[in-house]
Amino acid sequence: RVDRILIKPNLLEDVPPPCTTSVECIEALVRYIKINNPQAQLAIIEGSGGCGTPRAFQALGYCRLAENHKVKLVDVDRCPLVIRRGEGALAYPRLYLPRILFEGYYFISVPTLKAHTITGVTLSRKNLIGLLPQKYYGGYWHYHRSDVHRVGVNQAIEDLNHYVNIDMAIIDAGIGQADSHLPGGRPCKPPCKKLVGGYEAWQVDRVGSKLLGIDPDKVAHLAYDHNCK
Repeated sequence: RVDRILIKPNLLEDVPPPCTTSVECIEALVRYIKINNPQAQLAIIEGSGGCGTPRAFQALGYCRLAENHKVKLVDVDRCPLVIRRGEGALAYPRLYLPRILFEGYYFISVPTLKAHTITGVTLSRKNLIGLLPQKYYGGYWHYHRSDVHRVGVNQAIEDLNHYVNIDMAIIDAGIGQADSHLPGGRPCKPPCKKLVGGYEAWQVDRVGSKLLGIDPDKVAHLAYDHNCK
């Protein structure tokens, strides 16, 4: 029943999985959607952190996927933006975000399974940081969305998940990266060989955290007491 679907992988840099969401995972999702609704309009959106997004799309096979399956690729740094405002924001009472997020698309966050050296884990909720345009949220250091480190990464995650609703979360846990979110991090051994999916991103991420052996209640943006207030 869904005709417009927007998919957000984690393409931090132009490096292969498990640091990034595998194109095979996204292609399987696209194929499944097309089988069940051949008329669905699909788009993949990303704002890479350590390289230009077009470079990541090309290097990781997303350009081929887009051409083969008639999927639109959206670069956060080259698309129309809107300003969103929210009361009670922790870090960003006003945010510039891609306009497509608010044009009636069903939004699926598809991160790879990774630990994170600052926030503990980087899963479907933290994946939204890649929606911040570099023009407004780069410049704190070389990372293209580095302003989140200025204001506090966990605070930025909370604000982004207030502004943007994740309709479905699917963690690509085919391999997993156990000790770092950066290129060169240690792959899970043995590989996890799982997908974790659901309609409540917070719950999905808590399961993903446990797969990495990390207590989700010790992850600030996943802690039970914090999110159930």
